[in-house]
Amino acid sequence: MKVWRLAFFALLGLNLLALLAFIIFLTTPAKGHSLESASSVEALNGNSVVLNVTKADFEGIANTYIQQEMANSPIPLTLAVNGDVSLSTEIEIFSVPLPILLRFDPLVQEDGNLLLVQKSVEVGMLDIPPESALKLLRDSVNLPKFMDVLPAEEQVLLKLTEIPLDGGISVQATSFNLEEDDIRLRVTIQQ
Repeated sequence: MKVWRLAFFALLGLNLLALLAFIIFLTTPAKGHSLESASSVEALNGNSVVLNVTKADFEGIANTYIQQEMANSPIPLTLAVNGDVSLSTEIEIFSVPLPILLRFDPLVQEDGNLLLVQKSVEVGMLDIPPESALKLLRDSVNLPKFMDVLPAEEQVLLKLTEIPLDGGISVQATSFNLEEDDIRLRVTIQQ
C-alpha cells in the first residue's frame, strides 16, 4: 500500500510541475518582445487635444513654418492644399526662371508624420521624370529640416513631429482626408 501511495504522490507532483512549467512557458514573453515595440506611435507625456482644421488653415500654418525655416533662402517654396498637396517653387537657370509644381497624395504615418507621395510634376514646359524633379528640388532649394525629399521613392516626408515649436508643444497628424476636408492634428503640450 505504501508503494501505491508513494507512486500516486510522485505522479501528482510531476503533473503539478508540468502544469507550472506550461503556465510559465505561456506567460513569459519571447526574446526581443516588448510593449514599446508593439506600439509604433510614440507616446507623449503631456496633455493632448485633437484639432480639426480646414485645408486653408493647414496651408497657412505649414507655409508660416516653411517661411520661418527658409528665411535666409533666396528661393521661395510654397505649399498648397486643395484636392491634393502641392509644392511650388521657382528656380533660376541661366537667368531664366523655371517654375516647378509638384503634386502629391498625402498619407498619415503611424508616427504622426505626413508622407507625400508624388502623383505629378510640372517643370515649366519640360517633360522630366518625377525622380529628377525631386532631385532638382532637393539639390536647389535649402529645404526646412522637417522636410525630407526622397527622390528614389518619389516622396516627400513632412516630419510634423520635428517642427520646432515653443513651450514643449508637439504636433502629430491623425487624419488627412482632403476629399471630406477632414484634417486632424494632435497637439500635445509636454509636461
